[in-house]
Amino acid sequence: MKIIIVGLGQTGKLLAAVASQEHHDVVVVDSRRDAVEEVTEKYNVNGVVGSGGSRKILIQAGAESADLLVALTPYDELNILSCMTAKKLGTRDTSARIRCPEFDEEEAYIMAEYGIDRLLNPEKEAAKEMLGHMELSGALRTEAFFDQKVIIAELEVEEGSPLAHMSVQQVKEFFDTDMLVVAVHRKEEIMIPDGNTHIQLGDRIEIIVPVKAVRDIFRRLHMKKKKQVQNILMVGCGTTGYYLAKELESSGSFVKILENDKERCIELLKLFPQAQVVCGDAVDTQTLKEEGIGRMDACLCLTGDDRTNLAVSLFARSEGVSRVIAKINEMSYEQLLKKTDINVCVSPSSVIVERLLSVIRNLASSDRSWIKKLYRIADGKAEAIAFEVSDSCGKIDIPFRSPDFKLRKGVLIASIIRGRDIIIPDGNSCMQAGDTVVIVTDADNIVKEIDDIFV
Repeated sequence: MKIIIVGLGQTGKLLAAVASQEHHDVVVVDSRRDAVEEVTEKYNVNGVVGSGGSRKILIQAGAESADLLVALTPYDELNILSCMTAKKLGTRDTSARIRCPEFDEEEAYIMAEYGIDRLLNPEKEAAKEMLGHMELSGALRTEAFFDQKVIIAELEVEEGSPLAHMSVQQVKEFFDTDMLVVAVHRKEEIMIPDGNTHIQLGDRIEIIVPVKAVRDIFRRLHMKKKKQVQNILMVGCGTTGYYLAKELESSGSFVKILENDKERCIELLKLFPQAQVVCGDAVDTQTLKEEGIGRMDACLCLTGDDRTNLAVSLFARSEGVSRVIAKINEMSYEQLLKKTDINVCVSPSSVIVERLLSVIRNLASSDRSWIKKLYRIADGKAEAIAFEVSDSCGKIDIPFRSPDFKLRKGVLIASIIRGRDIIIPDGNSCMQAGDTVVIVTDADNIVKEIDDIFV
């Protein structure tokens, strides 16, 4: 497919890297020559220097025959203009990133009036991810969640762990509940296991489990079930914090916001009269202690500085906060946080790129299935993808144990969501039209539709 990416910030660069790895014809556009040269030299993409809102520049980039244009500049108005212009030139599908809450409230009008296929709000999407993880996490580090019904969580197999030296089949028998080991991360290697794969000390394993069965995982591992989140400390409250505070305030949770910008504090007092707003320095540990960080059920680190979020996250954990979630922009900090015991780090850039990957693969598919959710897990070495199965899928109603149902190497069917039922599949299971099927695959397998997982 031919893809045009307008704007080469963190998200644009990440999308260019991922799209080029999947062998799409990618053209990047940015008004900064050095940014275009950096990306075109690093990845197999072409570049155009100029404004993404210019008709002339978009024609030069090939918008007349492009399959997809994604506008990711820092300016909402420019992103909307770029998509409008591209659509008039003949681009098949357009996506514009927006950050302004006023634009978000007019999403339906903007899309209909200007012919834009979707608006992407990274801060709002990141806030949704954080809310879901906050409710589901605790002692488990959650990696992904699907329809609030199924989660993928990561477990460390440390000295004394009862899981060490068990086969994957024995792990399932040990937990004696609906769950499945879907990936084993051993040093730099990722394995999609079968029942005979053995767990070793030092492994990180990804398990998929229905939310209703999480308590059984805690019980078998002698973990203490974390109490419901009631008291929340939000450190920094920009746009992501705004969307989170809006949801949390309506849920009845007590929210304390620590913000170092006095003018922003005044705004927040007007926006969230039920919250407690404190003007103070987040990196001052004495301030954090005075504001009762150790008594909080959750700490959300949402400043605009990754290093501050990293430092506050680590301090919160040292003070005994059970749920710590950090917003991270730079990939290097995201990888660093994953090596700690922080429950979850959420990158708005990664959230949007995962959504755009779903869009790209859906545009390239033959419509036998539809990607509903896509997560990159295990440090990006594997993917968890939720497909909506159509009635034209070639493997409907065939038992998994059948010789006619043979999966590609490195692919595992992890769960089936069928109405209200959650199925952790075995050999007698089968797919039906209308199911949501969650598969896990190593990143080398580029899966665009459900039929791609079969030999």
